[in-house]
Amino acid sequence: MKSILLVHGAWHGAWCWNLVEKELKNKGVDVRSLNLPFTGVNDDIASVSNALKEFDNQVILLGHSYGGIVISSAAEAKENVDQLIYLSAILLEPGESMQLDGSKIQIDVDANLISEVKKSSAIPAFYGDVDPKLAKTSTELLRPFPIVSGSQGIGEAWREKHSTYIVCQEDKAIPPKLQYVMAKKADRIIEWQCGHSPFLSKPKLVIDLLLNLASSTD
Repeated sequence: MKSILLVHGAWHGAWCWNLVEKELKNKGVDVRSLNLPFTGVNDDIASVSNALKEFDNQVILLGHSYGGIVISSAAEAKENVDQLIYLSAILLEPGESMQLDGSKIQIDVDANLISEVKKSSAIPAFYGDVDPKLAKTSTELLRPFPIVSGSQGIGEAWREKHSTYIVCQEDKAIPPKLQYVMAKKADRIIEWQCGHSPFLSKPKLVIDLLLNLASSTD
């Protein structure tokens, strides 16, 4: 069975994968996550690259949101990366930028370009279809994020690895229209009726997909 490495998005942490990780581990899957350091995109990429070295077998690498930028670079020339999964993720050409027109994300940015999500926008943007108690708890775990890290694409591992893009059709953080544009770079597109955080709102979707991929011999 293949292993799985889960990479979270901006402002989040490894905590967001708890529901998915617990169930996959119960199924006997070697699944891991990590906290990106958020000290710059190159440091985030390095942390994932180093984590990949700890696996002895083939790895399915999943990036959510900003995590898409990270995995596109971290997986380059990594022979043990079997495939890439972009979950409502940023999938850009190197140097390409994007505009989040229509996003409900609202942030405050300090003089050092460190951003924090405004509390009033966190649930509408990220957790609109999540259980209210879990959504509230999640907003309290959000971390500061250097806004320049997510401004441009870097890396193109998706050219050399099999890739799947999952469009979250009710996403209020990364508009689905933009997701469909980015998804054209992937080999396969899957559509889910959910918001930006299916690992919290509909974890079974994520679990079933990853369990199927981890068990596949293709």
